Amino acid sequence: MQDLAAATDESQVFERHARGALGGKEHWIWERHSEASTSTLITEGDGAPFDPEAHDARGRAWLEGSPGLVIRAVKIVVGADEAAVGAAVRALDPEEVISGRQGHARIWSDFKVHADGWGRFVVAAGGSHPADLGRLVQRVQELGNYRNMALLALPVVQAESSRLDRMEADLVGVSKRLTDTRNEEAMLDEISRLGAEVADLTAATAFRLGAMKAYAGIVSDRLRDLACAPVEGYQPLDDFIDRRLTPATRTCLAFADRLEALATRLERATALLRTRIELRVQAQNTALLASVEQTASRQLKLQHLVEGLSVVAVSYYALGILAYVIKPSATRLGMSPDLAQAVALPVVVGLVWLYLLLKMRRLDHAPAARFMRKP
Repeated sequence: MQDLAAATDESQVFERHARGALGGKEHWIWERHSEASTSTLITEGDGAPFDPEAHDARGRAWLEGSPGLVIRAVKIVVGADEAAVGAAVRALDPEEVISGRQGHARIWSDFKVHADGWGRFVVAAGGSHPADLGRLVQRVQELGNYRNMALLALPVVQAESSRLDRMEADLVGVSKRLTDTRNEEAMLDEISRLGAEVADLTAATAFRLGAMKAYAGIVSDRLRDLACAPVEGYQPLDDFIDRRLTPATRTCLAFADRLEALATRLERATALLRTRIELRVQAQNTALLASVEQTASRQLKLQHLVEGLSVVAVSYYALGILAYVIKPSATRLGMSPDLAQAVALPVVVGLVWLYLLLKMRRLDHAPAARFMRKP
């Protein structure tokens, strides 16, 4: 039996799973995932291994005409035993063959894209139950598919690493100038620009890096589920996946850690600079309040001086008015008018001072007027 499977990116899909038959011995299966879909074409026959003509022309046209970009394409040959798949195994690259056993079944692959653009995978059933054999093939397929999906983050990280390097260098330069108190506003503008760039880079890479972590976790789960026993003389499957996937995932995780650390350092620098600016503004406000207090003190002293002068002025005019009453009365009593005015002067001044003092106290203790506007 030969099986052609491919995972493709699709923009608009409305079903999640479909299957059908193209003929008596050929079947197709299509399944949609979160951001890709898999298309599988299955046929029965004893043709040459990995022969493109083994499938019906309609099936090949359906598979190759699927929309989207191909992420992984592989041809699978499944035989009853190792002898039945001997020719298929010999068609693999002998220097890159990986092999392992799961129960009675055995698998081979070189995880290599051949001249026809397809990978190759061979399974010898060895008397395994059909259900177990199907799960084995599915797990190996998912292992390869999710490995390739996880690796999609690596080109993004490689393309954005230089941008991250530049932003880190810019932040180091700003941090060195934090002790300079002459261009605080300019440094704050530069830090704000860096913050916007970090936010943009985080938004541009967050989905891909998050998907990478999820896909790498699925690959680890599938390796654990397969638990293929190594075959002497062949590289084990888990060693191959570890060598091909772990360095890439660690590179992506390191990029994510650097980006997060940059954002944290940027926040600290911004907080430090803003604190220093706020302290300087507070010092300026304190100096301004001291100046206002000094001005108010001067105004208060001037007000007291004016109040004293007002007592003298009011007393003068009051005594002038009383003179019209005091002079005739003093003449009738046989007193000198000037003496009578001199005697009345302290009394008038005292009464005026007491009157103004009471008025000022009443004004000081009066509640503040409240004004309300009608709607």
